[in-house]
Amino acid sequence: MAKPRSGTYVWVSWLTKQMAGEESCRWRLWFKANNKFDKIPSDFDLAKWTADHTQLLHSRAEQLRAEGYAVYLEGQNDFRMQGSSGATLSGKADIVALKDGDACVIDCKTGAERHSDKLQVLLYMLALPRTVSHCKGRELRGEVQYRDNVVGIAPSEVDEAFREKLRSHMALAASNEAPAKAPSYSECRFCDITSADCPERVEESTATTETDLF
Repeated sequence: MAKPRSGTYVWVSWLTKQMAGEESCRWRLWFKANNKFDKIPSDFDLAKWTADHTQLLHSRAEQLRAEGYAVYLEGQNDFRMQGSSGATLSGKADIVALKDGDACVIDCKTGAERHSDKLQVLLYMLALPRTVSHCKGRELRGEVQYRDNVVGIAPSEVDEAFREKLRSHMALAASNEAPAKAPSYSECRFCDITSADCPERVEESTATTETDLF
């Protein structure tokens, strides 16, 4: 069973999936932000993902070094920000590349393109100049590096609409009241919260119903 955290804690990828509308169950973000819990064992091939991600990351990093950039990787770009509500937002950007007046934060993705990927980089663009020494005082542009293409993100996209979306979702995570659940097989099958903490969890897909309507 879950045990309450000492304070609200949010990892960037939990947040961006909600901000992008890729998850309907708002309770999932709230629960993870406020509880430590035993997770469902996953059949996700972590070793393969790690190898593929590391290869993509170092390939991009070497390219940037060859172009004369100073390159900072992963743990060097780790950050934690605590807001006025007491909630903490934490993350770790894959790459920060600096050369003269150019500063770029890059996240490497080995899967299909998702809107949440872009939002994750936008969060880095907002957070790193406030938290990480080699980014202080710099205006960052962003990139999502996929296997076969790069999506660029302009500094102007860190606008007030994005900031307001961040504020509203962090307020959701820090709320004293849990939001309503929205259990469905399409989301529950990718969720690592067990039925011990979420009895409404849907374990099976909807059965097909025969009809004479068509």
